Amino acid sequence: MELRHLRYFLAVADHLSFTRAADQLGVTQPTLSHQVGQLEKEINSVLFDRVGRRVHLTPSGEIFREYAQKALKEVNSATAAISELEGLRHGALTVGVFESFSTSLLPPLLAEFCDLYPGVHVTMRQLPAGQLEEQLDKGNLNLGIAYSPPATDKIVAEKLFDEPLVLVVGTKHRLAHRKTIHFSALDGEPLTLLTAGFPSRRLLESCLASAGAKPRIVLEINSIQATLATVRHTKLATILTKRMAKTVPGLHCVELVPTVVRTAAIFWRQGGYRTTAARVMADLIKKACAVLSNTQRKTNADTRKGSGATRDIQA
Repeated sequence: MELRHLRYFLAVADHLSFTRAADQLGVTQPTLSHQVGQLEKEINSVLFDRVGRRVHLTPSGEIFREYAQKALKEVNSATAAISELEGLRHGALTVGVFESFSTSLLPPLLAEFCDLYPGVHVTMRQLPAGQLEEQLDKGNLNLGIAYSPPATDKIVAEKLFDEPLVLVVGTKHRLAHRKTIHFSALDGEPLTLLTAGFPSRRLLESCLASAGAKPRIVLEINSIQATLATVRHTKLATILTKRMAKTVPGLHCVELVPTVVRTAAIFWRQGGYRTTAARVMADLIKKACAVLSNTQRKTNADTRKGSGATRDIQA
C-alpha cells in the first residue's frame, strides 16, 4: 500500500465521484479507478458501492476512511517536521481563506512571503467556512483565515481584528446620503444578501428579527464580489463589511445601529503541528492586521472629532 492509494481513496470518498476526484487529483478516471481497485484488492474488501454513476462508501469504506485520514495527518506532520530542518529554503504552505479575505487582505501578504522565501511553494485555496474548517481538520491546510468563532472545537481561532457590518448602497441609492441607519428602518427595504450558507446571513437574520424588521430579500448570491457589483448597478442594498465595500468603486457605506461586529481570525487545527512556514505567515498576517486596526481607529477618531456625534436617523 502506498500513500497515493490513501490520497486517491480519500478524494473519491470526499467527492463521492470518480470523475470529480480525478479532476481534483489531475489524473485520468481509469487511472484513479485502477489505483482504488488495487487498494481494495490489497485490503481484501470493497470500499465503494458503485451504482451507475453514483458512488457510496461501503461499511468497510467508512471505517477505512477514518484510519486513512489519521494516517495522512501523521505523515503530513512528519513531513513538515522534517522540512523544518531545512528552515524555509524548501517546503510548502497551503492557506485556506474565506472569500472576504481572498481579495482585500491576503494576496499582498502571500506575495511578500513568496519574495522572502522563494523556495517555499505557496497555495491559497478560497473555501466556504465549513469546507475550510473541514480541510484544516483533515490536515490539508496549514492555517486558515476566516470569521470567528469556528463551528467545531476541532479548530482554534487566534483573533486578528473586529470589523462592523454596514449597509452598502450605490451612490445613486436613496439612502446614499445617510451616515447611519437603524436596523428597524430596514423593514420592507429591498436587499440582496449572501445565501443561507454564509454564517453572516444567519447573524443578519437574527439582528433584523430582534429589531422587528422584515426586509424584502429580492436577490440571493453566493459570492461577495458579485453581490457588491450587483449593488453598484442597481437600487438594491446589501449588508457587508466596509473593508469589502471599498474593494468596489461607486459604493457608499451607511453605519448600522446597533453595531454588529464580526471577528477575523487565524484558524488552526486543534493540536495540529504548526510548521515554521505557517508560523511565519501567521506573523506577517498579524502584523499587517495590527497596522490596519491602528489606522482604522485613528480614522474613526478623526471622523468623530471633525463631525461630532452623529445622530441616528430612522426611516
